[in-house]
Amino acid sequence: MSNYRITFKVAGKIVTAAKIREVELERYHHVFKVFNKKNISITLKGRPLTTAELLHLPLADAKIALAETREAIGKAKTLSLFAPEIEKSNKMWREIAENSQANQNLQAGIVEVETHNISLLQFMLFNQLLVKKNNLYLPSIIHPEHYYFDANRKGVQTIIETFGMYQEPSYLDLRPSNASVAPIKPDPNVDLIMIGKTFLKSLNIDTKLIGMHQLTQTDAGMRVKLGVFLPEAAPKEIVTGHQWHLMIEFNNGLQIAANQHPDAVQKILLQQTIKHLKNKQQSN
Repeated sequence: MSNYRITFKVAGKIVTAAKIREVELERYHHVFKVFNKKNISITLKGRPLTTAELLHLPLADAKIALAETREAIGKAKTLSLFAPEIEKSNKMWREIAENSQANQNLQAGIVEVETHNISLLQFMLFNQLLVKKNNLYLPSIIHPEHYYFDANRKGVQTIIETFGMYQEPSYLDLRPSNASVAPIKPDPNVDLIMIGKTFLKSLNIDTKLIGMHQLTQTDAGMRVKLGVFLPEAAPKEIVTGHQWHLMIEFNNGLQIAANQHPDAVQKILLQQTIKHLKNKQQSN
């Protein structure tokens, strides 16, 4: 039995771990069907599985099968395989951006998270691990609709994911930004604010979509407010869908973070980083 606890809330109501896992498995089934339509064989420990077999896998095996398959396919081939879907999603996001004002009338999707025995330092180590590995396996374990992931040292992440579980996978650049584009006022005494703008990778077009996550250390663990802010012309289904995406993603990510244990030097360096970033945030 784990010695940590993760609690998710949407609109003040607790979303159970069982419900999150149920939706996660549904999204695995969705991706299995996407791969089947594209004649992409999915393997588990090297053995190809039929769609019927895939749909009967327990969640733990489904994760390994999809992650193993994605890592074997590789980044270049993934971009090629999903080029038609990227073209369709580019068209959708362009239309949304053209019919939306920047940073105006944004549609907010908020998820509140509280952890017990998972610290902000552990979460930061998890983020470092994700960037260090920079592969397709770990992001896939975190969420089945992470088709592609690539990170650079400037903090930019390039992804392909079905954003908000809506229509086609999107090819996006997540670029760090600052408080000037913050869609809401930060909560008091927040330790770390992560703000980013979202661009169409292949067209370098601002989608006018903003992410803003607020993380705060507590005596027991940490408190997080995850936020996605969609432009006004975006279908409302994307907001709700991305709240589910965030819950699945952070539920898995935090469980990995729970196994990251900073040594004495890492604790000092990470605490200094948090202090520096908090001071920088307060001065903006």
